[in-house]
Amino acid sequence: MLNDLKILDTMSAMTRHAAQRHAVIAENIANADTPGYAAQDITPFQDIYQKALRDGSTMPTEAVKVFSAPNALAVSPNGNSVSLEQQMMLSTEVKATHDMALAVYKKSLDMMRMAVGKNL
Repeated sequence: MLNDLKILDTMSAMTRHAAQRHAVIAENIANADTPGYAAQDITPFQDIYQKALRDGSTMPTEAVKVFSAPNALAVSPNGNSVSLEQQMMLSTEVKATHDMALAVYKKSLDMMRMAVGKNL
């Protein structure tokens, strides 16, 4: 029974995904002045989760695919497609997702501790 705790697996996968996405965003910000650099992103967590549900598989533990982000904003004269404002907003969104996953993970563990009588 305790070997198959889907909520913990899902929240763990969500935190790993948020960390990977934050690394990609940080790379975009670091290359904001690099001529010809195309902003990148990774597959959204909801797509990965839906695929895992559809296939009946577990959440992947390795890195997800990095791709050039479609950019609705104009490309700068040097060919760079990074918008610092957009990247900062994405960074904030990723931090909120990471914080939420950690909170759900912690509350799940707290509920299990309470169920076995260890109110810590």
